[in-house]
Amino acid sequence: MKKFFNKTIITSSLVLSLFLFGQSILFAQAQRGKITGRVVDDATNEPLTGATVILQGTHMGAGVDAEGKFFILNVPVGSYTLNVSMVGYASVNIKNVEVNIDRTTELSFRLKDKSIQTSTVEIVADRPKVIKDQTSSASTLTEETIKAAPVEGLRGMIDLSTSFQKNSQGDYQVRGSGTNEVSFQINGVEQVNSDNAVPGWGSGTKANNSWKYDVNPIGVAQMQMITGGFNAEYGNAQAGVVKVVMKEGAPKFTGEFKVEYRPQGQYHWGNYLYDKSNIEWQTWGNKDTWMQEKDKATQAAMKDPNSTTLFSIFGLSNKERYGSLYDKIFRTKNATTSEKAQWDSVVNREINWAYDIWTKLHTPSEDNPLGVYDYRTHSYQRYLFGFGGPIGKNPDLLKFFFSGEYKKNPTRLPTPEKDQIYQNYIMTMTSQIIKNHKFKFMAAFQKYVGGLFSGSDDIRWAGLPNTDFSYKYFVSRDPVRTEQTTTQSFNWVYTINNNSFLETTVSHQFEKYELPYKYLLTWYDKNDYLEGSNDPTGTLLVNGPWWQQEYFTKYENIATDFFQDNRSNNWTLSSDYSNQINNVHFLKAGLKLNYWDLRNSGVTYSFLAYAYVGNHGVAEHYEAYPINASFYLQDKMEFDGLIANVGIRTEAYNFQSNAPVDIYNVFYQGTKAPSPTRIGDPDTKPSETKVVVMPRIGLSFPIGENTAFRLQYGHFASMPVFSQALGTSNYLGWSTRGNPDLDPKKTINYEFGLQQLIDKENRLDVAVYYNDRVTQIGTIDVASYTGNSTRPAGYTEDNIPLYYYNYYANNTFGSTVGFEVTLESVSYENLSYRLSYTLSQTMDGAYGLSDLYPENAANLQKRTTSNEHISSWDRTHSFKGMLQYNLKDDEGISLFGIKPFSNSIFSLIYTVQSGTPYTYQTEFDLKDVYNNRRWPLESSFDFNFTKSINYGDIRLILGLRVMNLFDNQWLTPQDNSNYSWANYGITLDEPYNQNTTSYLIYPYRAYRNIPRQIFFTVGVGFN
Repeated sequence: MKKFFNKTIITSSLVLSLFLFGQSILFAQAQRGKITGRVVDDATNEPLTGATVILQGTHMGAGVDAEGKFFILNVPVGSYTLNVSMVGYASVNIKNVEVNIDRTTELSFRLKDKSIQTSTVEIVADRPKVIKDQTSSASTLTEETIKAAPVEGLRGMIDLSTSFQKNSQGDYQVRGSGTNEVSFQINGVEQVNSDNAVPGWGSGTKANNSWKYDVNPIGVAQMQMITGGFNAEYGNAQAGVVKVVMKEGAPKFTGEFKVEYRPQGQYHWGNYLYDKSNIEWQTWGNKDTWMQEKDKATQAAMKDPNSTTLFSIFGLSNKERYGSLYDKIFRTKNATTSEKAQWDSVVNREINWAYDIWTKLHTPSEDNPLGVYDYRTHSYQRYLFGFGGPIGKNPDLLKFFFSGEYKKNPTRLPTPEKDQIYQNYIMTMTSQIIKNHKFKFMAAFQKYVGGLFSGSDDIRWAGLPNTDFSYKYFVSRDPVRTEQTTTQSFNWVYTINNNSFLETTVSHQFEKYELPYKYLLTWYDKNDYLEGSNDPTGTLLVNGPWWQQEYFTKYENIATDFFQDNRSNNWTLSSDYSNQINNVHFLKAGLKLNYWDLRNSGVTYSFLAYAYVGNHGVAEHYEAYPINASFYLQDKMEFDGLIANVGIRTEAYNFQSNAPVDIYNVFYQGTKAPSPTRIGDPDTKPSETKVVVMPRIGLSFPIGENTAFRLQYGHFASMPVFSQALGTSNYLGWSTRGNPDLDPKKTINYEFGLQQLIDKENRLDVAVYYNDRVTQIGTIDVASYTGNSTRPAGYTEDNIPLYYYNYYANNTFGSTVGFEVTLESVSYENLSYRLSYTLSQTMDGAYGLSDLYPENAANLQKRTTSNEHISSWDRTHSFKGMLQYNLKDDEGISLFGIKPFSNSIFSLIYTVQSGTPYTYQTEFDLKDVYNNRRWPLESSFDFNFTKSINYGDIRLILGLRVMNLFDNQWLTPQDNSNYSWANYGITLDEPYNQNTTSYLIYPYRAYRNIPRQIFFTVGVGFN
């Protein structure tokens, strides 16, 4: 590390900070909520000073002050029973008091004199009709809602918010933001993805970078999604925050185990890829075609014995074997009858052998040398469990909750991995053995095995990753990636007094991404000349017309195309202090430190997997030690008619890497530089420290019990992703270089909202918002002496050639204006629903120079306007609705005295959204027309049914989940067919000309989503 902190210094600093400051994951207290209320005499309405409020089953409680008020801080999320008592009064129990993440639950108690009421009063708490302290758009999902929804995991719950949009690669955007702008936290620990780029590519991203969001729902206590701006305690995100709180274990041992299964089948529209009705089988699957090739080769050889024909491809004209026969028949033309018969026998034998090999290579099997298999025979399997409770008789000593999930999901199209394997295991242990001290340890393991580009539900990223040619007979070309994360965190909450607490945590995450080298068979490596005579079990065919290269890509590599070895360690240290100064002011302050140790090696289209120098130059390789520090101060003020969250946050980061001194003459140590005499300037300089200050304010104005207005304004920022700051790619010179001096990406957010109770059962929430994004990151072309030699950029005044490479810069911007309305039920007796609609428009553009030239360049610098246009990811309309109907014990229809649907939940989700924009330009349109048309609406119904059969403390769980219930089809955007679709409504599966390459080769790409899927669930639980 030399110029930078070494690991010993960093570790020592963290330990020292632990004693000086306390260490906690920032936002850790936001996993909890607060309970406030007032206790009065039922007859006189006078405050009952000295009354006691106890949270049953915990050590938490509070006394009532002179105004009759009380508050209980730092309450874990969940449902509780509160007991209020005072000498001379009958006590009151309020059941089902819900505590939500970072919310204040407000209660009111009226105690009666014991002479009037002798027994304890039992009350069931009502859900709050209006969330009075909500100062920005957010939704909280309870354990019951998550379990009942027809979704696979937590990512499915995120999809229920119209503010969240998933792009074609499976990554999330929030209210028009770019990707990588969501802070996703599990028990306060942010799920960091240190590498989301294609290795050695310099641009682009892997598919499915949000796989870590799919946490096992059995272990989830509560989930909250914030989309309308957030308090100062949240950082390094411009758009949204998702907080997941895991269960901690109950005083009693409980558990659940479930198995989910989807039968084998084809999960895309269009023909089976290897159906024998396809064009390749109709031609080369017919032996007559091979014999016709024999006749053509004979005629061609008679005219020109040196021509390339079937005979030369098979080696039959080679002098070592049958050259003498070939010469007599086609050159000297003096072959005898027996020699002609011998020649004909040899040719027929070779053609029969080749036909048999062709058939084997084109027939799916588990031992197919090219990886071709029947993807329809793989079933979906998922195993989930969660159990926990006390260790020993005293739950305060130690209790735990352990949840896990193993999922095997077959890819929709053939891929090298065949099945994507996802695992997550999370263990939480808590102890309150010491009064006023709570200790929590969390350990997590997450692993994903899948293709580099096959991790999305979109058919374009479901396998066979090439948009121009079909790789369906060369499945093994792409690498299989393994991503693995292990997390450990230790949390200590010290309750100083009833008004304040300190929470400290230290955490470590280790990420490992691997794309291993894999040797592939290839025709020039496995010589099959005359295999019929020497090896009747020959493996491969040489390149020939039978591969129909106008349609299919033949096997051509000797190894997979991408390689990577990425190891990163992330240590996080922070401190949070919270103090309820009085009944109005709740003060929070926190400091956070992040340190990364990054090691990455990656290669694209090279066979030197871990070499520093690739076959065309330098392989992507970097070691860096980025740091990030932040501080926030926030005050939550709760008045009768106003709740305000006012705060300020400061963040600073440095990638602790070296940047070139001269970006026009970057040192290039490759063996194939554009000019061997100009290798660039090796001088570098340390990267710069960037600082950003972000004020934030959120206001809520409750009006009675039925109405609340809110206003939110804030500045938000995030670090550039590591690949933009540190990644490189090359081909005969630099192709792309990262920029460690990038400024933070910034957003200014404005929101106005209204909550209105329509009646006692239904609530309306309306939000109008505007997001202004500046200093976003794009690329710029730099004219360099050591750029990519295939991209000439002109000359200097000294007539020295220049070549372009891509360089990352803060030269893009964007904005989103939108309107969101949500109608939902407040009570959840039997029927509950949530309907949400968003109308929005997202714009983006670039500004400044498009090309950068050195001062002595002969070329003029090119300038561009801001060219603002509708974003390619804009979705103008989005509607998502969820309906749930809950039948409790002994409810539902009766059949022969039996109520088969008692203890059941029916759930239905309907989604519809605008299609993606595309450009349709005619000769009459203006020059700069962009994204002026849209693909059709996309809609889907999903259904879920769950039934529990109880036998004492044991319950049997049965479930049926149907995704895309009515087989709705989402048209796949195709750049090369926009005009056909716009003018004629033509799709890939219904073309005007059925001889087009698109129709013949990949009609399955006509619709990008998945046809109907039916999942069956069986499980057992115990209390």
